Parts: sequence; C-alpha cells; structure tokens
Amino acid sequence: MHRFTALGALLWALLALTALGAQADLSDEELLQQMDFQRFGGYITGEAPTTSFTVEIVAQRPDGSKQAVVQVSFHLALNLFRIDYLSPEELVGDVFIVTSEEVFFWNPDLLEPLKVNGRFEVFGDATVAEVVGIFFQGSYAVAQRDAITLNDGAPALRLALTATSEAVAFPRAEVTADAQTLRPINLKLFDESGDLLHDNTFTAYAEVNGVPYFETQLLDNQIVPVNQTLLTITNIQNREIDPATFDPTRLGG
Repeated sequence: MHRFTALGALLWALLALTALGAQADLSDEELLQQMDFQRFGGYITGEAPTTSFTVEIVAQRPDGSKQAVVQVSFHLALNLFRIDYLSPEELVGDVFIVTSEEVFFWNPDLLEPLKVNGRFEVFGDATVAEVVGIFFQGSYAVAQRDAITLNDGAPALRLALTATSEAVAFPRAEVTADAQTLRPINLKLFDESGDLLHDNTFTAYAEVNGVPYFETQLLDNQIVPVNQTLLTITNIQNREIDPATFDPTRLGG
C-alpha cells in the first residue's frame, strides 16, 4: 500500500536543509519528498529503522463523540506497518498489518487474517491508510502544480496527484501546502470515479528533536458531511521492533 523505502533518515535530514523558498525549482519528486518530510520526519529521529507512535482517534457525530486509541508501528527499511488497538476494550486484540501491496486484518474470532482495502475504517471515518499515514513519494505522481493564494492572503502550492499503483488506497489526491515551507495544510482524497471522499486538514504540527511531524489531523467525511474524525499523534518512540511483529502469517499463531 505504501512505497517509500527511499525515505530514509539520512535523506529526510538532507531534505530538511533544502532551500525551501525555491520550491519552483524543485522537481515533482523533490516536492513530494519534502511534503512527506514535513508530515512524518519526526518519526525517524534515531538510529533504529523502526518506530511506534500512538494515535488518539475521536469520532465526532451529531449525537456525541466516541474515542479509540491505537498504536502504530512501522519498519521503514521493510516498508511494513502494524496497527494495534489499545482501547476501547472490545477492540483490543484486533490488528492490521500493512505491506507495500496488501492490508491484513485480524481479530481473535478469525481463523486466519482477512485481506482488506486500505480504505477499510479503523475507527470513525479514519481509514487504515490515513492512520498509518499517506506517503506521497513512491505512491503518487504529480499531475498538475499550481501556485495559489489562500483566503488569508498567504501564498500556497497545490498539487494534483495520481496514484502510481493500484495498491494505493486513494487513486487521486490533492494537497495544498505552504509555499515557503512546503508543509501540507490540506489533503483531499478521491475514489476511482473522482468523487471526493475525505477532506483532511492538518491542524497542528510539532517537532521531535527539531524535526517536524503533523500532530493533529481533522478528517471531514464528504459522503456523510456531518461526520468528522480527529487524529492526534502522541508518544513517538524510535526503538527496535522485532521484524516478526509485521508478519501477517504469525497473526493468531
């Protein structure tokens, strides 16, 4: 589902030193790399190729809100992700494992893992792809780039993206980023027919050891417009994780 093995810690560190003001001179690939770095760079600030972080997911509905907490683990070198539920209690034990091509779901009631789509919902409206993070480099090509002005008068860059593989959960996307830093502000996700499914706003950024990452993301469901889901990233740990943790054949074993 993701293809970003080139986005190693060294590359991201080099990208952070890029003259960001000259975005017009950057290639499409460099733009995508920098936008990934701005959203996810803080995940890789140590020497380990594996990182875990916690995602608090709050589904906001007209009749109230519900919350789940998951732990996301990933192995950058092997391009693998895992989602484990920490709460609510009835979901603890459910697991997603994401490879570059497939997504597997497991819970204790299953005899074997199920293959699901990257648009499978983890909680609320938040899909597997959105919870682990949608990387642009290696997954999308730039179909169009436009310099625009936001409502507040700030200059921005808008990219229309098309998926480079059928394994990518959302075949089309549109990202709007700050023109100076290339920090994404908004990400729209479309289905195969071009219908807008989710309108994501990156509402806050933070840093780990001076390296940025998005801290909160508000997901607006465009199919059911009254539904919103808020994702908050906490407890980022660059640490050693056994590669077997990401093996779907070991689920339930």
